[in-house]
Amino acid sequence: MFLKRLEIIGFKSFADKVVLNFEKGITAIVGPNGSGKSNISDAVRLVLGEQSIKNLRGNKLEDVIFVGTDKRKPLSFAEVNLTLDNSDHTLPLDFTEVVITRKIFRSGESEFYINKTQCRLKDVYELFMDTGIGRDGYSIIGQGKIDEILVSRPEDRRQIFEEASGISKYKYKKEEALKKLIATNENINRINDILCEIQNQLEPLYEQKEKAEMYTKLQEEKKRVDITIHYFDVEELFKKLNNLKEEQDIIEKEILKFQSEIEDRNKTLDNEESEINNLKKELDINKEDYFNSLNDIETINGKIDLLNEKIKNSQENIDRLKKSLDEGKTKSTTVLKDIENIKNDIKRLESRKMELEANLNDLTLKYNSIKEEADMKQIEVETAKEDIVDILNEIAENKNNLGTTELMKNNMVEKLNELNKTQEMLLGDINNKKEEIFKISSNIQSLKDEIKKLYSEKNSVETDLNALENEIKIRNEEYGRMLNEYNSNLSRLKVLREMDRDYEGYSYSIKNLMKYVETDNKVKQNVLGVVGELIKVKSEHSLAIEIALGSAIQDVITKTTEDAKDLISILKKNNFGRATFLPLDNISYKSFDQSLDNVDGVVGLASDIIEYDKRIEKAIKFILGRVIITRDIDTALLLTRKFKNQYKIVTLKGEVINPGGSITGGSINHKSQNILKRKEDIKYASMRCDKLEKDLKELEKSKEGLMRKTESIKEKLDNLSKDINNREIIFAEYTKNKVTLESEIEKLSAIIKDNEIEKSQIEEAIENYNKEIESYKDKISILYEKKSSLDRIIKEYKDNRDNNNGLLNKLEAEITDLKIELARYEQNLQNDISKLNEKQLEYENTIKYISEIESSLNKYESYKITYEEAKQKSIEENVALNDKLKLTSNKIQKLEDMLNQKVDKNNDAKNELIILEKEHSKRLEKERGLDLNIQKIEMEIENIKNRLWEDYEITIGNAKSYLINESISTLRQRSLKLAAMIRDLGVVNLNSIEEYRNLKERFDFLKKQYDDLVDARNSLNSIIEETNKIIKIKFKDNFELIEAQFKETFKKLFGGGRAELILTNPDDLLNTGIEINVQPPGKKLQNISLLSGGEKALVAISLLFAMILIRPTPFCILDEIDAALDDANVDRFASYLKELSKDSQFIVVTHRKGTMSVADTLYGVTMQEKGVSKLLSLKLETA
Repeated sequence: MFLKRLEIIGFKSFADKVVLNFEKGITAIVGPNGSGKSNISDAVRLVLGEQSIKNLRGNKLEDVIFVGTDKRKPLSFAEVNLTLDNSDHTLPLDFTEVVITRKIFRSGESEFYINKTQCRLKDVYELFMDTGIGRDGYSIIGQGKIDEILVSRPEDRRQIFEEASGISKYKYKKEEALKKLIATNENINRINDILCEIQNQLEPLYEQKEKAEMYTKLQEEKKRVDITIHYFDVEELFKKLNNLKEEQDIIEKEILKFQSEIEDRNKTLDNEESEINNLKKELDINKEDYFNSLNDIETINGKIDLLNEKIKNSQENIDRLKKSLDEGKTKSTTVLKDIENIKNDIKRLESRKMELEANLNDLTLKYNSIKEEADMKQIEVETAKEDIVDILNEIAENKNNLGTTELMKNNMVEKLNELNKTQEMLLGDINNKKEEIFKISSNIQSLKDEIKKLYSEKNSVETDLNALENEIKIRNEEYGRMLNEYNSNLSRLKVLREMDRDYEGYSYSIKNLMKYVETDNKVKQNVLGVVGELIKVKSEHSLAIEIALGSAIQDVITKTTEDAKDLISILKKNNFGRATFLPLDNISYKSFDQSLDNVDGVVGLASDIIEYDKRIEKAIKFILGRVIITRDIDTALLLTRKFKNQYKIVTLKGEVINPGGSITGGSINHKSQNILKRKEDIKYASMRCDKLEKDLKELEKSKEGLMRKTESIKEKLDNLSKDINNREIIFAEYTKNKVTLESEIEKLSAIIKDNEIEKSQIEEAIENYNKEIESYKDKISILYEKKSSLDRIIKEYKDNRDNNNGLLNKLEAEITDLKIELARYEQNLQNDISKLNEKQLEYENTIKYISEIESSLNKYESYKITYEEAKQKSIEENVALNDKLKLTSNKIQKLEDMLNQKVDKNNDAKNELIILEKEHSKRLEKERGLDLNIQKIEMEIENIKNRLWEDYEITIGNAKSYLINESISTLRQRSLKLAAMIRDLGVVNLNSIEEYRNLKERFDFLKKQYDDLVDARNSLNSIIEETNKIIKIKFKDNFELIEAQFKETFKKLFGGGRAELILTNPDDLLNTGIEINVQPPGKKLQNISLLSGGEKALVAISLLFAMILIRPTPFCILDEIDAALDDANVDRFASYLKELSKDSQFIVVTHRKGTMSVADTLYGVTMQEKGVSKLLSLKLETA
């Protein structure tokens, strides 16, 4: 796999789309400071998932989008596409080419794509895991990364070794498993709390379920009794109904007789009224004809006036058009004469133009001939100039060689002098080293005493440190215990609040209804809440009050009856179940009128010992206003006898004496979590969390003080260790230096001997350089003679050039004059042609105008004839209409006389009909009375049917299967007895059966989830343990390989010396840090922090190259890591880089020529336009 292509759009200074194609080997990216070179490596960081904008040299994400310049607008997004060749399927994708894309928008959004398919950052991170590529890998190394490797603490330096060791994948899996383990533990605690809460609710709900089942059984028996009673009531009503219907039939027959006679009279009246209406219609038609004829006469008169006006207008238009026709004919004759004159001028101008063109051609040919001859001569001179340049270059080259040879000769002379001086110095050094050996021997003894003293002090400090660490351990254990208690309380508080918010403990119907109310503001403003949520109870009273309330704790308080109706509709519509409502405008209560003063053991009325809003006082008095709370059952029994079983009495321990005398009591699970106690628990848990949080902060502060003290002692211990280490190093150095000095004395004696041989070789070389200097001087003299010959040729050309230029200038002036005159004639010719076209167009328009006038003239003459004919026709129509008007007037008079006779006869018949209708109305009134009685009985029957349906959802037809064979009076007594038994049960929660079943199912489901989570936690612990083993093995094996390779790489890049990697804690391979100790050639062994900048950079490069050799990355981007190196080290770096490029692809951002020289491809980054980077590419193989 290798990096194939990089596309950048709108990223930083790359405003336009830039594409970089990469090949295997080394690609160098060069350019001046500030041109945008490093933006290329930043773009690769970005697309590989870099989340730290600081690492991209920005403050916020939108900083990496092109911000615009004086000439360009800012862009709204940035996009980077990274194309990888995956032919070897290094990446686990079934593609030979993989494209990673990242888009960033100014809104702060960021999108990732793999082969144009949107994905998560996590997918990109996992794709490159353990390849060396990625945001935490060593495939992108800049100067900042170099500093990070060298300056970081040993523990922080470990990260890059993990990537090189191939354990990032396992560490990532371990971190994911740890996250899941934390989440699993939280879920276990949460589910455990919920299970406890549900388990506490199951027992009281079971009791409610048993009571509800008894209620259901009694209700079913009462149902059969009530159905039988209703059935017999309906049969009795049906008998009464039949008698009334027989009487109704007789009345209906009399009504039909009167109706028949009234209908006959009405038919006669209808016929007479029909005749009257026909006469009226005929009269109206004749009147309408009369008025229409008058209107037609007026219309025709108006039409005649209009035609007279049109005839007059047509004559005026005819006279006007005849005048315009004469004017047009005169104009056409004048235009024809103008056209003929213009054509004659055009022929004259064309003749003169041809003469001028002929003269111009002759002069141009003469000018070109002279010019061509001058150009040939100029080419010959230019060649001579080029030859002179070559000669001057050759002279310069020989002078350069001469200077170089003289310089080398001088160097040899200087070297000879230096060699003589060196001999003297070497003899002096031998004497000095003998003196140093004496001094070192005395220093060694002094160091031994200092080291012994430091070890004694270190042991004392370590004792103090162990005491502090034990104290911190104790505080940590205390902190852990408190933190566990805090988390447990916080989890419990969260569960209690969620249960309170979700109305846990309430019935299914109440829970769903209140959730619905919370979502509908219109409904919410009319609902005050559930009774259990609206009252506050002291903890010692909560048990008594909850038992006193019973199922009424779930009653919903509303402002009005209408609000309650709306909520019932919501329950029905959503199939939520049933609920009890307390509308404040409808409920009433009877006040407690007895005195409880001077009675020992009485707590008070239930409504008086709780807190609530005054608005709901009626509801609270209705529920609890006649319930007495006592401290014990003896007091309760005393009050029962005193008040003759009139009131409900509840003890603080939960015993109940009901009105009538029945007693409820027994054991109560004190751990039971009731609705009222839950609020108290929430308050307690919240206060406990606050206290624990405060205690934790104080303990944290105490720990921090101990930690600071520990750090101070550790720092002192580190300083002592460093002092001991430094002295031991110095001791080793002294011992080593003594041996080294003795060895060096022997080496210096040998060097003196070698220098004598070198002196004779230098003297021979100086003689050879003298011969070369004479040779170069002879060559320079010959070249100067050649140059003089060519200078003469150039001088002759310059002398003749002025004469030729004068003749050419004269010809150019004549040609220019002819061209000007020719252009003037050409312009005149074009003007005449334009005039000719204009006149021809004018003539055509005039002819067209004459034609149009003649056409209009014919049209208006035709109109005039048409108007005169229409006028004559209208006069004739006017005469005919006047004759018709007289006939219509006579007919109207006859019809009005006939109509008056018919109307008088019809009025007499109507008076007789009124008398008959009064008799008919009396019969109808009697029928309505009977009908009302029938409807009343039918309504009673229907009401019984409705009650059967509403109460039991059966019809009369289906009721037979429920009938009981007993007398009605017995059944009525039995119904009353069953109702009393049901009433004695008190408030029954019918939903408790379903709620118990649902809660039990939920408990079983959560218990299974709890068991599954415990199994998952055990599995995750096993995975983490197994992953730790793999990490340890792989890290140890690869660390040893990297260390061995680092030693070799260091020697090659430094030209000697030694280096080592040291684990700070070899016993803890999961967390151990890594120290780097190096000894460059000729220096003492020392920590990297004491090296120069260039040495540090070369150490980091050695480590990086060692990692690449052990675990090669598909590609590696090096951003100016050679900046701190000198030329010699750059050459070694470049040489080693070339060797590595056989197995890995390198992209190098650099300023150094040595690095550029080994590159296979060169990209240049420039900023031709201010603020916008551009790209230039060059393949060095073909350059």
